Amino acid sequence: MTPEVTRRALMLGSVGVAGTAALAGCGGEAASDEDRPVRIKASDTTLFQPNFNPYSGQALQGASGLIYEPLQVVTAMDIENPEQWLASDLAWNEDGTVLTATLRDGVTWTDGEPFDAEDVVFTFRMMRDYPAANTAALSIVDVVAVDSLTAQITFEDTTFAQEATIGALPIVPEHIFSAFEDPAAEQVEVPVGTGPYKLDRFSDQLYTFVRNDNHWIAEEFAAKHLAWPSYTSQTMATAMQAGDIDWAGDFIANIDKIFVEKDPEHRGHWYPGNGIFNLTFNLEKELWQDLELRRGISLAIDRQELSDIAMLGYVDVPHPTALPRPTFEEFIAKDLADQEFVFDPEEAERVLDKAGYERGTDGIRTGPDGVPLSFSLQIPSDYNDWVIATQVLDEQLRRIGIEFTPQGVSFEAWTENRDMGNFDVTLSIVAAGQGPWFMYRSMLSSRHAPDEDGRVFANFQRWYDEETDELLNAFAATEDETEQTVAIDGLQRIVADKLPAIPIITAPNWFNYNTKYWTGFPSEENPYALGSPVNGPDRLIILRRLTRTAS
Repeated sequence: MTPEVTRRALMLGSVGVAGTAALAGCGGEAASDEDRPVRIKASDTTLFQPNFNPYSGQALQGASGLIYEPLQVVTAMDIENPEQWLASDLAWNEDGTVLTATLRDGVTWTDGEPFDAEDVVFTFRMMRDYPAANTAALSIVDVVAVDSLTAQITFEDTTFAQEATIGALPIVPEHIFSAFEDPAAEQVEVPVGTGPYKLDRFSDQLYTFVRNDNHWIAEEFAAKHLAWPSYTSQTMATAMQAGDIDWAGDFIANIDKIFVEKDPEHRGHWYPGNGIFNLTFNLEKELWQDLELRRGISLAIDRQELSDIAMLGYVDVPHPTALPRPTFEEFIAKDLADQEFVFDPEEAERVLDKAGYERGTDGIRTGPDGVPLSFSLQIPSDYNDWVIATQVLDEQLRRIGIEFTPQGVSFEAWTENRDMGNFDVTLSIVAAGQGPWFMYRSMLSSRHAPDEDGRVFANFQRWYDEETDELLNAFAATEDETEQTVAIDGLQRIVADKLPAIPIITAPNWFNYNTKYWTGFPSEENPYALGSPVNGPDRLIILRRLTRTAS
C-alpha cells in the first residue's frame, strides 16, 4: 500500500553497466530463454544495503516469502482458501488460544540443515521476546515443540481472527538466528532459507536470486532467475517505456501512453483498492486531540480533486469508514453505504471559528496556545504521487487558514520519524490486509503502543481508545459471523465519527506487467492474487504461476 535512488551509470534507462550482464543472464553469460530472469522493480532506495533479515524494517524485497517461507500462504483476493505451506495443517483449540502447527516433512534449509519444529519455536519466541520483531502485535505466551514436526503456540487472548497473520509470518532458522544478540535488528547479508529462491549475487544497484533446486516444489517455479534492479521513481518511466522491467509496483503518470501503448499486446496494469492514504496527526500532542480541529480540516479537503490530480483518476475517493472500495465494499454497514465525505470549506471555517482557532494578521489560524497552525508535512521525496497530493492538500487547507507545507525527506528518515512519533502531521497508509478487522486493528489497536524505545509499527497516529479495543477484541474472541459483523459495524462508526485519522485517497495496489517474456500475471479478469511485487505471499503465488511466453 509503499511507498530514493541516485544513478551512477545508465543501462537502458537506469541500471549500471555491471548490471546489464546480470539482467541478461543473472551470471554474466550470454542471455538465453533458459536463463532470462524475471526483472522486478519493487522498491525505491538510494543504494541497496545487503540485508535479507525478514524481521528488519530495512529488509530487501524478496526476503520474505521467496527466501524465508511462511506456514501458510493466503492472498486478500481469496481469503477463504489459504494454502498450507511449511505447515501441512493448522488447528486451534476450542478457546482459540492454542494453535497447533503440523509441519511439512523433508524440508531443508539451503545450508543443508533440516527444517523442524525448533525453527518455529524459535521464530515465535523471538517475536515474543523482541517487540521489534512482533510487528503484528501477537499476544504470544509460549511456543513448544511437541515433536520434531509439531509446534504449539499459546496466546494470551482468543486469537482465531489472527490465523492468516500468523500463517503468513516468515520462519527463520534457529541454528543461525539464535547466535544473534538481537535477531530482529541483525543485518543478514547471506540469507539461509527454505524458500524456492536463494541469493545469487549482490551489488548496491542490483541483486539477483537463483532458484533453489532442492526446494520441495522447485519444478513448479519456471523462473530460474530473478533480478531486482534499483530505480528511482524519476527514472522508472524511462525503464518502463523501454520494456526493461517485467513486473513493477509503482505509480507511473500517464501509464497508458508511456507504457501500455508501446506494446499493448504484452503490457498492462491493474490497480485494485488495497488500503487508504490517511492524513495522520500525532495524537499524543494535545492540539490534535481536538475532534473539531480534525473535523474542520476534513471538511476543507476536496478528495475528488486530490484523486484526479495526484492519482490521475486511477482510484476512487475513500469512504468515510476508510474501507477501500470495491475490495471491502460488501462489509460497509447498510446505513453508511451511501455516506460520502462532505467537501464544504465554508462549514470548515465555521467549525474552526467556533472551536476558537482564530486567524492571525497573516491569515493563518492559531491554536489555544497562540502557536500558528503552520506545520511541515513530511513525505518521502521520491514518491511522486505523494508529493503532488501534499501540494494539492496544502493549497486546499491554506484557504481555511492552515498550512501543511510539504517537506520531502528520504524514505528512511520519513519512516523513522513516523515510527518514533517525531511529527505533527504526515501521510501514512493503512493496508487492507486480509479483511476489515485486520485493517482496523493495524490502524487503531492500542496493542500497537510504543515499545520501550518509543517506536510503533502500526497505528501511527497513536489512537488509544477503550471502546475501539473492546470492539477489536470482541471480533477476535468469536467465530460467530453475526457477532463479528456487529464489531466491524462499531469500528466503522468510530472511524467515520471520531476521525482518528483522516482518509484522503484510496491506496491502490500498484501493479504494472509486461508479458513479452513471462506470462501468467494476475489481472482484473483473473484476480487470483494482488499484483504488486511488494506483497510477500502474493509474489510467491504469482511466481509459481509464471511461465515463459511462447515465442
